[in-house]
Amino acid sequence: MSPRRQNGSNVRAIRQIETGLKSLSKGLRLLAKGVHVRAANGAVAVRRRVSPALRLQGRYMGLIRTLSARKKAKVKALRASKGVHEAIRLAKDLRA
Repeated sequence: MSPRRQNGSNVRAIRQIETGLKSLSKGLRLLAKGVHVRAANGAVAVRRRVSPALRLQGRYMGLIRTLSARKKAKVKALRASKGVHEAIRLAKDLRA
């Protein structure tokens, strides 16, 4: 291939890259403007409300997963007999 031909394809490739970058830049500016407008309007991210039962279950699971098998068995037995609140209290005591 001659140097002149190769240079022409390089110029074409550079122009395509420049066009793509301009398009990307314009898109990012529009996106930033939209985010700024939403923030100015006081729109906040909608958070899903977690039920108290689900929160308790998560707390219980988070505490019990770090315990040894023997301690887990104690906590599970207490949960079956006295409930989740007591099991969480015991798991907090056992993890220390």
